[in-house]
Amino acid sequence: MYVTVKDYILPSLYTLKAPNTMKPEYITIHNTANDATARNEIAYMKRNKAQTGYHVAIDDREAIEAIPFNRNAWHAGDGGGAGNRKSIGIEICYSKSGGAKYMQAEANAIEYTAQLLKEYGWGIDRVKWHRDWSGKNCPHRILDEGRGNAVRKAISDRLAELTKPKTEVAGVANELNAAQEAVRKKAMELGITDGKNPFREVNQYYVWNALIPFVERLKKLEAK
Repeated sequence: MYVTVKDYILPSLYTLKAPNTMKPEYITIHNTANDATARNEIAYMKRNKAQTGYHVAIDDREAIEAIPFNRNAWHAGDGGGAGNRKSIGIEICYSKSGGAKYMQAEANAIEYTAQLLKEYGWGIDRVKWHRDWSGKNCPHRILDEGRGNAVRKAISDRLAELTKPKTEVAGVANELNAAQEAVRKKAMELGITDGKNPFREVNQYYVWNALIPFVERLKKLEAK
């Protein structure tokens, strides 16, 4: 696991590192190609005079957010293209040497990326490699080891887990079966519910099931 730390650059650095406002549309994954921690990656980005920057650095312990997601960063190598102007840049640390610390950093990045996708309501198609924008061999370790598809699948699978309807009864997770899911969707179509928490204190599934015929009949009468 990891903790998320907000350690943003000063607004005085925006002109150099993040000059444009941004409404993000993508997430771009990088490998750092060194063995620095996330804190050291961010500290170096802040103090150097180059334009290059990124929004987040993730290691085996922390995900450090350094540039707000409403500002662009020069990380994708595509000039004024969508990589630099419309994507959130994530650097995965320890990629030079690999090993256990890198694999934990990568696992943390998979979790962090899936959480971002959920937050923005995006699918896996919004996740890009640095290579997709500029042709650079980055994220180098993921690509060199032939794990691009596996990492994308891991992100997609985690996103599916995060967005799958789940509820709790007395602290125990429950999943909707096929019939219950059909009832949930129908109840949402009719405006009976937003579809959330079908098994809270009162079993909402049964309430929805009972209400559906009534609401359908009411709508038919209203339509006459």
